Amino acid sequence: MSPFEQAFDYLRQNRPQGRFMGGSTGARGYDLPMGRFVGKRGDSPQHIQNEYDMNRFLNELGVPVPQAHMEDGLMLTQMEEGQRLGFNPSARDVRQLRRDFVPHATIANWDMLGLDRDNVIRRPDGTLSYVDVGGAGPFRAQGAPKGAAFGSTVGELDTLRDKNYELAGMSEADIGRSYDAYGGEDAMTQALDVLRQPDTRRIMQQRIQDVARRVA
Repeated sequence: MSPFEQAFDYLRQNRPQGRFMGGSTGARGYDLPMGRFVGKRGDSPQHIQNEYDMNRFLNELGVPVPQAHMEDGLMLTQMEEGQRLGFNPSARDVRQLRRDFVPHATIANWDMLGLDRDNVIRRPDGTLSYVDVGGAGPFRAQGAPKGAAFGSTVGELDTLRDKNYELAGMSEADIGRSYDAYGGEDAMTQALDVLRQPDTRRIMQQRIQDVARRVA
């Protein structure tokens, strides 16, 4: 059995309470015999399924995210060891944030960094990992639908730069480099297979095409 299978079995048999880790949808930390995990149920089954799918989409592209598994409406991720990004990123941090920018803009991850820069963990090796994508795709972080704000045009290529000083200096050439770093249109289109909701997959296809036009 994988560590995730063992963890789900342990949770079903022992029902530990875990510890509240903050956030708007009640993430809980579990220190289990087979490892340390974060469990989330989101605001609704649709919300947490979407977060799991968006995490998988980024993982398919190679963007650093925690390994995740989902059963019975519970998403478990391996707890990332490290420090929160915080408000004083290093030059290396900023380089990675800018390299990872286009995938996050494409999935409409409005909370890419988090209000307190707590959605990004700096691993012991210095790599940044994006530990909360609950505000990506058709849902806001607290689970409310974005409605028409999640559409075929990737306005986040501009708004994420406007909202986050770490990204504010990015040029159009920088956007192109981020796009190329993760394989461009072909790689993102292939990664769509992990998205289970047909409407989300359709809109994401349109968004990928919009980004491709922007960087052409």
